Amino acid sequence: MATPSQVFLGGACGTTTWRRDVAIPALRAAGVPFHDPQLPVGAWTPAHEPAEMAAKDRCAVLLWVIAPEARCIASVAEAAYYVAAGRKLALAMVDVPPDASIDGRTIPDAERNDLNRGRIFVRTMARLHGVPVWPTIEQAVQHAIELAQRPRWTTAALAAVLADVRSGAARFLAGGEEAGQAPWLSIEAEVQDGTSQRTMSGRRWPIARDATPGEVVQTALKAALAWQEHEVREQFRWRGRPVFSPHHELAGLHAQCIAQPRLHDPDPDRR
Repeated sequence: MATPSQVFLGGACGTTTWRRDVAIPALRAAGVPFHDPQLPVGAWTPAHEPAEMAAKDRCAVLLWVIAPEARCIASVAEAAYYVAAGRKLALAMVDVPPDASIDGRTIPDAERNDLNRGRIFVRTMARLHGVPVWPTIEQAVQHAIELAQRPRWTTAALAAVLADVRSGAARFLAGGEEAGQAPWLSIEAEVQDGTSQRTMSGRRWPIARDATPGEVVQTALKAALAWQEHEVREQFRWRGRPVFSPHHELAGLHAQCIAQPRLHDPDPDRR
């Protein structure tokens, strides 16, 4: 069975050679499978669209190139859509320069301004959504490789990272594959409950699907710190009462705030 493609080589087609010259050699060297949709000039028809869209859906990463030697009108529209849709996108974009020639014809200034206006809009969209826009194809290709090589956080993959994490006697749990849930980790430990011990679990901490192993470990640290704070709040007493207990109900705390205004609040009668 063939290895599923991870990176879709989208964007400028026509006579451009960036796929053959830059992207494909780098992806092959990195061992990242890809889908190349480029056809000979004039060969593409609307009949190719369904298969091409299906390939985009299958690929985890979209490498998208908006090149200066092509108008890229459809590619600009698609790039804006994928930015807003939150797809993993490695985007390279270069403006059409003055006196540019596309398909053997010099581009008038008015047309060039229109083409670049679309590029400006996509840059703005990308910035608002936190998507980097690379000035060179080489940089975008490397970004695509990094995105493709980030682990997919299955329960087993998370558990493998958490197996190396220690925090006292606490244990770290992983989950998320059941019922299509997002990946998560939690912490559990044996705690003293009166004269006996019982196993207690903390809240679930979500893991982004494109998180790095380092980010998973940092999330485990947050879970451990929250666990320790919870224990301290339970044991802390003032005049014999657990005034900062984490088990106080929100509605009860709100009622107390109404009944007993904070001491530093100004006297409402003096306003």
